[in-house]
Formats: sequence, structure tokens, C-alpha cells
Amino acid sequence: MAISTVIPHRMRVSFYPIERIERGAHRGGADDEDFDPAALPFALGNEIIIEDISALIPEDEFDIYKPGIGSYAYAHLKSFKYALVHRFPEYEINEDTQVITPESVLVERSKAIIHETAACLRLIRPTSQYLHLFEGRIGEDGRFTQIGMDTPLTHVLDPINQRNFGFRTKDAVALRRLAPLLRAAMRGEFWKFRMALIMHEYGCFQNQEWKVKFFLWTTGLESLFTTVDNQGSLVSSERIKFFLGADTLIYPRGELASIYPDPKLTVTDVIGEIYCLRNHIAHGDRVPNYYFQNPGRPESLYGSVQIPKYEMLLEAISYIIRASLLKILDDGLISHFRDNVTADAYFGSHGLTKLDLKKSKKKMPRCPS
Repeated sequence: MAISTVIPHRMRVSFYPIERIERGAHRGGADDEDFDPAALPFALGNEIIIEDISALIPEDEFDIYKPGIGSYAYAHLKSFKYALVHRFPEYEINEDTQVITPESVLVERSKAIIHETAACLRLIRPTSQYLHLFEGRIGEDGRFTQIGMDTPLTHVLDPINQRNFGFRTKDAVALRRLAPLLRAAMRGEFWKFRMALIMHEYGCFQNQEWKVKFFLWTTGLESLFTTVDNQGSLVSSERIKFFLGADTLIYPRGELASIYPDPKLTVTDVIGEIYCLRNHIAHGDRVPNYYFQNPGRPESLYGSVQIPKYEMLLEAISYIIRASLLKILDDGLISHFRDNVTADAYFGSHGLTKLDLKKSKKKMPRCPS
């Protein structure tokens, strides 16, 4: 069915800033890998291009917002340079039926494309994000104008290891491969995957209380790994160990800046404590001092400074949910995460039902008090 735009030069745009790029350890960055601007513009194959838009936004475009958002948030508006960009016409007409798709529908479609691509990027490389979706019009000179935006954040509560993360060229390559798969999954009947992704997204932007962020991410894991008939900490933790690999490192290359010591922690090392902490939060308990007073991992080159246990577990849960969602996409496993029936059939074929685990006499580790 043929589609054409009515007036090709009357275009709109949606874009999502990439606020921090990786400059490599040798250039003052946090890691050993770079973002190469020479690769731009970088087409993702899903109607979105990663590009430098600094020359496309008039110098005074955001001045109208400064009195309302304050100088701190305004500084973010003036500093970003790179973005996920989606251009689209004001309206479309079907050449066969002459039915017009109006501007409002195309705007919402564009926003969905941008949001899902940004969500995929957060799975690949979560970076501190103060700005979100922008939308506006494109003038005849190609510059963006009449730009509206989501309200900028004034505070971002990221896991400690992610606070210096930057966008790398390799992340753009991964995004080009995975974003179309994620978009297809979010438009299908893959409810377990979709719920887990939503919980991950809301967790990323819970910026007032770490317990809520932690709980949302564990809820995302339970969306993937538990069902009505097979639920509980033991079922979830055993399925996670099987799915990702019990000895999989939670700090593979890129999850910690290379200047910091690698504690070599595995999924097995952390999954029990993750669920102990989750249960304290979910059941309204006072979180034991153990999680605040005991060290989690070294944060200095020689190990003299340690971050507390709860901060390490927040880093670990972030990696586990991201790695799980990416593995589903990368390995073509999405059909197993449609609903409770398909998930139980998949994990049941590997002896991971509640009944199987009861027969094997597996138990969760004793929780600290």
C-alpha cells in the first residue's frame, strides 16, 4: 500500500538527547573506549538517526524556558550536542485510498519510536539522563524550531558504577541491531517481556528513593522469571542463575571503570542477597544495618574505600535485569516470555518449576538480620 507525504518540506521532528559520551581513559573519560563523532550521522535502521544537532537548534530557542526551570536545568538544555533524531511529515496521505493520517497520530507514533529506542539504549548503556523527549517543527532551512519538551530532571539517582558511564561507538552499533527487535517485542503479545521493560524504565527514573528503584527492578525480574503457579524467591533466583549463567560476572568489561578493582562477583554471589533485600522492602521491614555497614565492593584503586552492600546490590540488580532483557532479544527467546504458560513451559523443560526445586531440596540462603 503506497504512502506519500502531502507537503514534503513541512516536517516535524522528535529527538532524545544523548547527554554524556565516552571520551576514553586517555582523554579524561571513565573507560578505555571512545565515542567517535566521525561515525555520525549514524542511521539505526528504524527511522532514527544519531546525529550532532548543535547547529540545528537556534541559539535562543530555549530562552523562553529559563525563568520556569531555573539556571541548573537550563544549563543542561544548552550543553547537549548529540541526540536520537526522528524526522516525519506533518501528515501523510494514502495514495490508494486518499485517507489522511493526521499530525496528532504521527506525533504520537514518533514519540513511541523515540521512547522505545531510548529504552533500548538504557539497557545497553545506561547514562545519567536529565533531559528527555523533545518535539518540534523543521523550518525550510532544516533547523528545529517551536520546540516543546518534557520537564528536565534536577536530580538523578543512578547506581554508583553508572554515574560516569558514557555513550560509546560500540553502543550505537548494538542499538542498531537491538532497537528494531525491542520495538517489535513491544508491539506483540509478549506481556512478560513488556512488563519487565516497563519496570526497568520506571526504575531508572525513580530519583528520590533507592528502595523504590530497587523494588521496581526486582519486580521486573519477577515479571520475567516467575508465574502464578511458580513464584517466590527460590524459583526466581534459580531461573535467573540458569538463564544468565550462575558464574556470569555482574561487572563484565564496561560495567566498572577500568581504574577500579574488579571484585569478580558472579550472579550466584549476589542473587541471594538481592532477594533478601527485596523481601525486607516488599514486606515493610526495617532494612537491617548489615546492608549499610558492610562493604559491597572497592571504589578506590587500592581498595581503601568501599561502597556499602546495598549500593553494590543496586548495581547488581541493574546489570541482571538489563542482561536478561538483552539476552531475550539477542538470542531470539522472546516467544518464551509471552505469558505464564510459555514461561513455565520453557523453564519447566529445564527442571525449574517450584515442584522440581522442592524435590531437589534447594533452599535460599539465610538472610542477614
